[in-house]
Amino acid sequence: MGAHEVDFSADIIPGESIAGFTILNQDYDDVRRSLETLDKNYYFQDNGDYLEVFSKIDQEYGNTDIIMNFFFNSEKKLDCINVFKTNNDNQYEGRILGKYGLGDKVIDLAEFGELERTSTGESFLLINNDNKYGLSVSNGLDVSLEEDPEQNIAVISVHCFS
Repeated sequence: MGAHEVDFSADIIPGESIAGFTILNQDYDDVRRSLETLDKNYYFQDNGDYLEVFSKIDQEYGNTDIIMNFFFNSEKKLDCINVFKTNNDNQYEGRILGKYGLGDKVIDLAEFGELERTSTGESFLLINNDNKYGLSVSNGLDVSLEEDPEQNIAVISVHCFS
């Protein structure tokens, strides 16, 4: 596959794709070549085992916002992509199955399946009818949805179905 542009508004499909990248379909070099085509508002860092995309919009206190990161398996195939809520307008705009995205309520995802809290307590897995998950969301809180149903999505992670 050749390089293509990162699609910051592509729908998020659990276990399959985000930002125009398909899990287990692209390898490290494919993703890196695509990131080389980013426009002037973004830059990326190659950390050897994973790739990170940042916003170039100036932040108060000099902070830089991470927009997304890409992780690869031992065969260098893409197996996880995370997108992050930022402190500026330069963030991922795609929606989970066309409906919910960064900043929306975690509880709203229950429309698509069961939400199961991970053992760390900071993330929620979206479990489908086959008892599999390919998407998790988090917000950095260690609070159940029963305790705080108003939690917002700060991170969306698409990975292989488990």
